[in-house]
Amino acid sequence: MVSEPNVEGLVVEFFKKLYEASRGSDGREVLVKEAVRILEDVTKLDKSGRYSILYLLLVNLSDRLPGVSNKDLVDYFLKSYSGLVMSLKKLLRVWLSNQREIIDYLEASGSAEHPLANVFILSEVLGLIDPSDTETLVIRGNIYLNYFKVLREYEEKSGVPLKVQSERAFKNALELFVRAISMDVNCYEGYLGLARLYMLANNLDQAIINYENALRCKRTCEVLKEVAKAYMIKGDNDTASKYLEECKDTNNT
Repeated sequence: MVSEPNVEGLVVEFFKKLYEASRGSDGREVLVKEAVRILEDVTKLDKSGRYSILYLLLVNLSDRLPGVSNKDLVDYFLKSYSGLVMSLKKLLRVWLSNQREIIDYLEASGSAEHPLANVFILSEVLGLIDPSDTETLVIRGNIYLNYFKVLREYEEKSGVPLKVQSERAFKNALELFVRAISMDVNCYEGYLGLARLYMLANNLDQAIINYENALRCKRTCEVLKEVAKAYMIKGDNDTASKYLEECKDTNNT
């Protein structure tokens, strides 16, 4: 028995086709037609309008009327590919800077699930259309890192274990940061993301290793303070003091 297609799977296929079409002219027309067909299927299956966000993305958040054809939307997407990537990165960075709002929501609702599913949809879309960019990998890694932090804080305050969600968030963040570092051995934000992830997971040794790698790429007071905190928790106050002194010297400079 053949299973019915689901909207999520179709969305993934849609952006895969567009990514392939954006890479060159060979078979582009066929790929565009396939993308249009998939988009039409999404429209039919998406009764709740959850993926109406796709139409906003495809017109690059412009004020164009929603009556344009699916073919026009796909063509527009391919013409504005780099602009769309930039818009997605900007949107996700704005979300990352408002993590406190998510925590406030969790406290008010008493639930670990939040209504910002579009954030994860946008993250997956960015990953599909710009899969080999270190900035993209770091942004997406930080989304899961922040989600992992929210889950851990909720667990501590409520006493309700969220093992499955936490493990999934940790695993996704880990994979994305590791991929970023594998593509650029001097990826400061990748090492910093890994260090913070391991700190949240109470793995001090791995956190310190990655803080040191981040400092090898760029010495900032922010990281010097964080690695000092890791050494303090570990009980090595002498090493912690050295980093804090360096931070003071950096600020004076």
